[in-house]
Amino acid sequence: MTPTRSAAALLAACLVFLPGVALADPAASPSVVAADARTIAAARDKVLPVVVSILTVREDFNQGEPVLTVSSGSGTVVTPEGHVATNAHVTQNGRSFRVVFADGRELPARLVGTDTLSDLAVLKVQPPKPETFAHARFADTLELSPGDTVLAMGAPWGLSNSMSAGVVNNPRRLLVSLFDDEADYEDRLGADEPTGRYYAWIQHDAAIAPGNSGGPLVDLSGRIVGVNTRGMIFGGDLAFAIPGPDARDVVNALVERGEIKRSHLGFRLRSLKGTGETRGVLVNSVERGSAAQKAGLRAGDRIVSVDGVPVDAPQPVDVPALQRRIAELPIGADVRLGIAQGGKSRELTLTTRAQPEDRGKEQAFAPFGVSLAELTAAMGRRRNLEGETGLLVTGLRPGGPAAIARPALAEGDLLLSVDGKPVPDLAALEAVAGAPPSQARPLVLEYRRGAERRIALLVPKHGDQVRVPLPELDKAWSGVEVQPITTSLARELGLPGPGFRITRVYPGSPLGEAGARIGDLLTAIDGVSLRAANETSDLPFHQRVRDLAVGQEVTMQARRGDRDLALKVALRAAPANTSALRTLALTRLRAQTRELGFFDRAARDLPASQKGVVVDGVEAGGPAGLAHLQRGDVIVRLGDQAVVDLASLQSALDAALAGGDGQVIPVQVLRGAETRILYLERYWLTETP
Repeated sequence: MTPTRSAAALLAACLVFLPGVALADPAASPSVVAADARTIAAARDKVLPVVVSILTVREDFNQGEPVLTVSSGSGTVVTPEGHVATNAHVTQNGRSFRVVFADGRELPARLVGTDTLSDLAVLKVQPPKPETFAHARFADTLELSPGDTVLAMGAPWGLSNSMSAGVVNNPRRLLVSLFDDEADYEDRLGADEPTGRYYAWIQHDAAIAPGNSGGPLVDLSGRIVGVNTRGMIFGGDLAFAIPGPDARDVVNALVERGEIKRSHLGFRLRSLKGTGETRGVLVNSVERGSAAQKAGLRAGDRIVSVDGVPVDAPQPVDVPALQRRIAELPIGADVRLGIAQGGKSRELTLTTRAQPEDRGKEQAFAPFGVSLAELTAAMGRRRNLEGETGLLVTGLRPGGPAAIARPALAEGDLLLSVDGKPVPDLAALEAVAGAPPSQARPLVLEYRRGAERRIALLVPKHGDQVRVPLPELDKAWSGVEVQPITTSLARELGLPGPGFRITRVYPGSPLGEAGARIGDLLTAIDGVSLRAANETSDLPFHQRVRDLAVGQEVTMQARRGDRDLALKVALRAAPANTSALRTLALTRLRAQTRELGFFDRAARDLPASQKGVVVDGVEAGGPAGLAHLQRGDVIVRLGDQAVVDLASLQSALDAALAGGDGQVIPVQVLRGAETRILYLERYWLTETP
């Protein structure tokens, strides 16, 4: 079958980072026979014992809200001090990290540094007391050929201590198909966070899956020749790894300095493929206003030398090494570029500057109900916002302050100022609007939308959000659930006529106190017949009752077996339903809670005296989620204090955190027919927002 452009697009779409945990076991891959079992075992035993699983509590943003989730990846201990090499996308947006060793030991870790341009990061394990760690080593040089056997190690689908074998397909691969424009390569790999700019990938067919990201690719000598990063979401026969020597240099720099500093000249390169030229590398684009543009460099120029040393990039795979060479020049150094264009030659001298950030810090700002990202120069260029500084709106909470501002903000707006004070970064916004004002009043926001500069009025909200429902008029209630019985159904069942059959009698309810039982057929209220419109809706019965007055005494006619009954009922106000109960969004627990109501107790067969707070929602990566609290749990005790309502839950949490005794805080919950004990770890509550 001949490949097409659409096939190429599908291939690009299928190539993804693999940081997550899936729900099912991966399919077994076919065995690869390219080396004897003894050699493979020796290589395995050098590295697999120091391959670790990484559990990351991530803070991502959805509709303006921070959402904590748990993801997993892989890594390798590479120093005796316990430094772990992994992918940057494994640690991306991470708020806390734990490392699980091959022997099952689990330890916290801190982030030493990340480098998104190479997609590499370093964690450092935090043992309770200093220790020396066994570790693996990177290959100093890359000597791979197609067909060489390699071993992929890590935690696919979150399953630790896994290894697969395969062969190298291509030791220098750029993810540019025959149908792609190589100029779009970086943007396709990440619009605001490009990666893979400075190396070509190792393509191999050792099976990897979500969770393998950051794990080592190992040769038969037991050296790390690559860091697995990308794979196919369908099938396991196409995988890509960062070359080991390149990864080693980045990891060493992160261990030493915690960051990677690179130089920038303000232009992008592409190969000579398709140009008809045979010498140099093509300048693909030049940033407006950059030193390169001011010096006269233009798109279409060819760079033939750097500081007098000839450079050539005949194919796309040759470009990353040249970009890396420029990036490794000293910041602030003068660089001589030999330029060729239209048969003419010239020389330009440029001064390097520090590589700017591609993407700014993103954070949720609860008082506005939005998530915001600091606008970098690169982000501004992509959005035609050059020269602007501010905060880019990346999401809004439905019904939140920004969503109901006058007029409402929208995703993609650039927030410029608040009450006349510029907000170029998140720290400035926090200083201006982070604390509750002395007087509740709307703030004046200035923002840019497209080419327009607009203003809006916004009323911020601060702190844990308690929702107090609007008061409702009392409605009469009989205290039963019923099933509609139509005339035709009554005839089939041998009943004398239609009505509503009692299916449940609530404890202490008006009809229950009048002597009603499950199975009774209610046929009339004060002599007015009850008729079911269909066999599914019980609304006609409940509506008839609600139309009566609270406290009114009525007679309900009923049929029990072959007897007619007249039940004297004093109607009472209906208990509050779920929507009428107060709720509390606890920021520290990352959980939504609400009052325990009458129907909650009835559904769980709890006594009327039972107190507690219902868990209405839990973020998987938040403290409550990590403690395995579930929606529907009833919290009855936290720490040393009983939980009887929302206020006591806040008080118990404050007291438990202030106490500081032990690493965990016990939480007692009612779940189904059981009483369970769960545990909040203190560091979850202090390290997550």
